[in-house]
Amino acid sequence: MKNLSRELILETAHRMVVEHGMEKVNLSKVGSELGTTHAAIYKYFSGKEELWTELALSWLDRELSSIFPFDTDKYSSTKDIVHDWLWILSRSKYEAYVREPEMFKLYTAYIDRNPAVLARHIGDLVGSLKAASGIEDVGRLQAILLAFSYFSAPAYADNWLRMDFKAEFEAVWKLIEAGIAG
Repeated sequence: MKNLSRELILETAHRMVVEHGMEKVNLSKVGSELGTTHAAIYKYFSGKEELWTELALSWLDRELSSIFPFDTDKYSSTKDIVHDWLWILSRSKYEAYVREPEMFKLYTAYIDRNPAVLARHIGDLVGSLKAASGIEDVGRLQAILLAFSYFSAPAYADNWLRMDFKAEFEAVWKLIEAGIAG
């Protein structure tokens, strides 16, 4: 048996989901892969729901690492910061959808369809955009995110491959750019 830890369990579950799909992976199989029982995993996670939620959140954090925090050193305008932050968010989710569809499916199931966890994710996004842009009005930041949800929310992911993603992103950007000072 390997030295169990939350990190090792998450790494193993991630690899197994990518290789086999989330529907074919359960706590018993993760435990078996680690040389232990599923009961041992309960010392680290209360059950499959918590394990999959934590796995989806840690995966999403890695996918979005370039906006947490967002480096603004090379920018001279708020508009450029907001544009590039939104583009990196959108592009990162698009690339994750294409590169790791099984993890994207897990993210959709355990973050996007869980109101409490989704609120935490949106809060993290608003906090990052606020820190990067200096825009203090949380309502405005939420509205900006909502305007670009078509390019970042999993509900729309199946459409992303059927469109000119960058061109449509830029068209939406042109609509809201005037509302961003600086």
